[in-house]
Amino acid sequence: MKRDIPDIHDLAASKKVSLPRIMDFTTTVNPVGPSAKAKNAVRKSLKIIDRHPDRNARYLLRSIARSEGVSEENIFLGESFETLTASILRAVDARMVLCAAPYPAYYQGLPDGPAHMRFCPLDRAAGFSLDIEGWLREMKECDAAILPCPSFLSAVPAPMETVGRIVAQAGEKGTFLIIDQTLREYSEIPSLSADITGHERCLVVRSLSEYYALAGLPVSYAVGAPATLENIRRRSSMGPPNTLAAAAAVESLRDRTYRQRTRSFMKRESSFIDNSLRGMRGVSFFTTVCGSFVITLDNSPSKPLETFRRYRIVIDSVGNAATLFFPVKDHKWNARYLKTLKNIMGA
Repeated sequence: MKRDIPDIHDLAASKKVSLPRIMDFTTTVNPVGPSAKAKNAVRKSLKIIDRHPDRNARYLLRSIARSEGVSEENIFLGESFETLTASILRAVDARMVLCAAPYPAYYQGLPDGPAHMRFCPLDRAAGFSLDIEGWLREMKECDAAILPCPSFLSAVPAPMETVGRIVAQAGEKGTFLIIDQTLREYSEIPSLSADITGHERCLVVRSLSEYYALAGLPVSYAVGAPATLENIRRRSSMGPPNTLAAAAAVESLRDRTYRQRTRSFMKRESSFIDNSLRGMRGVSFFTTVCGSFVITLDNSPSKPLETFRRYRIVIDSVGNAATLFFPVKDHKWNARYLKTLKNIMGA
């Protein structure tokens, strides 16, 4: 069940066009773009890129601890989600790792080796919700598990009591549990960091690349018990985020207006997309807990993905070519996506 998510760089090269001319609808990166404060911090930090970065990333560590409501000793810093998660799995000697499927694009770099990925399908008929009983059965057979909370595809989040049940059973069975809360700001799901710092075999992992639109300057971190994190540090060769990434992340977390601007933008564009989709024949859809859309093409038109690619639009099908993931992007991109979809459906 490993996914083949299109690469925008491959498409740009094949069409001999610059990257800005490719519309990427595979990612959950915030369409608002990076915080103005983050961009200003990057400009200022250019003056010190001739110096080695702070190996302790003190300012970044302090900002994350304040944001999560935990102590600095409860945090382990990394770069991308993939490299941090892979480092954790190696440190705990995981051989079989449970993952929900379909998974988001930012999981694409997770290596299938030496750990082997085992997949628990999201319940398509129930809005791609997590099959709790199926997850618990599969988790018994695995050394580690990556639990999305929230999932990028689900119409509703898993109840907090259900997440607590998974945490408890993972502890009983000795499964190392990684709770992925990368997308939590898109929803109303609270941080679980303070609740899991007492669990020695459970971590909350987050990437700031998606919500804060810092995919080119990746910063991620794990929150957990100090002893657990110290064991991972000893067995990891991963360095701190670079100077520019750390500066951008600090100011993103400090920007108090960014979340409000994101909420206002998402509400406005979601309304536009919702109204447009309701006017199309042969299309059914729902809105995910993270504000994206999952579209089903009822009469299965011929090669919809290829049609989008002709217009330099990269899309993500989930499960089959007739089910499309539609993350909210800027208005011009959304309008182009909807116009192309209308043509595909014969309108």
